[in-house]
Amino acid sequence: MKRLYLCGAGNPEGVRLALNINRLQNQWDEIILLDDDSVKQGQSILGVKIAGGFSMLAEAERSSSEVANLVARTTKKRQSALNKIQTFNIPFASLIDPDVDITGVDLGKDIIVYRGVIFCANAVVGEGSVIFAGAIIGHGCYIGRCCIIAPGAVINARVELGDGVYVGTNASILPDLKIGSWATIGANSAVVQDVPSEATVMGVPAQIIMAGNHDKEYESAHINVKKQQDSYPSMVLEGGLARLRQAQEKYINAFRKRRV
Repeated sequence: MKRLYLCGAGNPEGVRLALNINRLQNQWDEIILLDDDSVKQGQSILGVKIAGGFSMLAEAERSSSEVANLVARTTKKRQSALNKIQTFNIPFASLIDPDVDITGVDLGKDIIVYRGVIFCANAVVGEGSVIFAGAIIGHGCYIGRCCIIAPGAVINARVELGDGVYVGTNASILPDLKIGSWATIGANSAVVQDVPSEATVMGVPAQIIMAGNHDKEYESAHINVKKQQDSYPSMVLEGGLARLRQAQEKYINAFRKRRV
């Protein structure tokens, strides 16, 4: 009997994705939901019972079982869950909505891709990353391990995301930028320049509101909220926003052509 173990009961959309994939492709005889929160155990989500904690993976038959990591509240928690699951040596199953075109896309293991995601050719997605509904991943992008791309985010061409980057809902990142590992991009933000590791940025244009632990990198990048507010030339701001609009229009038009 082929079983799929879903780890993490805080994401009912992930359960629905697994059920829809199985309905169309009939990959598993049984789907089992696991969560380490004892309060949730015994409950059901969309008819799938929360059978117990992650430790139940120790009892799984490795030759006929697969596991998917549904934890996606934060990138740190997702990585922690991934590390815990890996200790049981059960093969990972990537959950990818069947309607998403992944031709020419390099996907690592334990990937979750929800409906309406658009991948452009030559994108690379690292192990353990999640792409939520309606996100756009431009051509030549590199997304590191355990990244979370929230609904509607636009990652434009050749953007590089380090490990553990969180990109908020409807955020946009201009082409050719580099986002450091474990950085956070706030919802609805427009990123027009590189972001240091562990920094938190938000706004239009995105500005650093928390520098993280990389003070030297932060200083060398010369990105300071007060300096930007006091001395950011209006022509640079306007130019960045114009580039953002052009990039957004490009991908929106590509999306419309695919739907015709």
